[in-house]
Amino acid sequence: MPAVDRDDSDKSKTAMRLPQVDLVLRQPVLENLVSVIDRSYLAVLVREELARLREGLRPAGCESPGAEAIAAKVAVSARALLSGGLERVINATGVVLNTNLGRAPLPESVLAAMKEIGSGYSSLEIDLESGKRGERTRRTSRLLGVLTGSEMAIVVNNNASSVMLAVAALAHGKEVIVSRGELIEIGGSFRLPDVIAGAGGALKEVGTTNKTRLSDYRNALSDRTGMILKCHRSNFEITGFTEEVGLEELVSLSRESGVPLVEDLGSGAFYDMSCFGLQREPTVRDSIEAGAGLVLFSGDKLLGGPQAGIAAGSRVLVEKLRKNPMYRALRADKLVIAILENVLSLYLSPHPEKEIAVLALAAIPLQDLERRARDFASSLDGGIGEFLDLEVVQTRSAFGGGSTPGQSLPSYALSLRAKDKSVSASALSTALRRAQTPVITTVNADRVLIDFRTVLGADIDPLRTSLKTTAEDLFIKRI
Repeated sequence: MPAVDRDDSDKSKTAMRLPQVDLVLRQPVLENLVSVIDRSYLAVLVREELARLREGLRPAGCESPGAEAIAAKVAVSARALLSGGLERVINATGVVLNTNLGRAPLPESVLAAMKEIGSGYSSLEIDLESGKRGERTRRTSRLLGVLTGSEMAIVVNNNASSVMLAVAALAHGKEVIVSRGELIEIGGSFRLPDVIAGAGGALKEVGTTNKTRLSDYRNALSDRTGMILKCHRSNFEITGFTEEVGLEELVSLSRESGVPLVEDLGSGAFYDMSCFGLQREPTVRDSIEAGAGLVLFSGDKLLGGPQAGIAAGSRVLVEKLRKNPMYRALRADKLVIAILENVLSLYLSPHPEKEIAVLALAAIPLQDLERRARDFASSLDGGIGEFLDLEVVQTRSAFGGGSTPGQSLPSYALSLRAKDKSVSASALSTALRRAQTPVITTVNADRVLIDFRTVLGADIDPLRTSLKTTAEDLFIKRI
């Protein structure tokens, strides 16, 4: 086989001559970090940086980076580790439950309670009356009983986990009957059929994508059936020539056949969303009162709490889930339970929409959003206006988080466009995302939009600062 010549550009490149690890560690910028990061871990970071440099080639005649330059890069990596992975960002997207941004913001009172529990010991699994071991979700179960009428409840780490646990406990090695029109896929490409199979169940599809009748469920029942699963389509719609079986009809079939009926409600609504001009979402209480044996829902969607999956309903069915070995692997920890309990307790208020952050954001009147956007625009220094066209515009906000599909809320946004046509809206959006306090925006028609429905009160000053520094970095420093 004939030899293949290397690219001519490679012939002019040579391997780097790099300093020893110890020499890099002795540089002042790293010596100053030894008090907060052990020297052995700094050495790991130095070796990683040297390995990256060795993988590259440098153009002939160019000097290899010295110990000081390498130490400076390592110092940046070290400080990034110390600062933690999560950063506070400003959600200017208008998506209330923005999955990429952590979904539901939590009320201050709830965060204070979390600090109280997290900074010491807690009564997680002890009955303070008897001194004996107790169940960690006993208060959650009690709260849900009052709020929804359920007999018992447990908490796991997300709603996909609650579905998996239900299948494992009620239908392992058996069939799970699901309408084809409800075979949902959630974010991250997790599909319901895969969750069922992973828990040891066998999917039994009934009906068609757009039409499923009660007879389809009835004809699918056999001695191999473990459970009937109804899934609320909380992240997509099917319209037109459609038909589906109501929950009440499936409850009757479940009672007649003795096969458990489980509803995956998904969004976990506890409040009538029609108050905000949206279609009414079925609530957990609706499903419990209709007779569903088990209702599964998320804690961090319309409920407005932490990431969690909740299984509530019949004591007999919930006990089966609680006693399944998988529950121990999936159950929630003390902080999640503490947050969830405190959020649920806020629903006891006569006006939970004033207490729950997600509901409060949805409840902001349109005129208030317009006033906030205009006040903010007028508060910006004139210097920004030299470089950006600013305009307050009407827009639409969304709940997001796989809830209320196809619906939106009217809102107001501050529209930004660079007067320098060489700076695109995408570049401006990227620069705002890289600000000291990152601002996450949307881009529409070559304009950057800052939707004030999701800009919290505490975000106003940092948002102003981020806009000013971004304008300076993009425009002023280039003059």
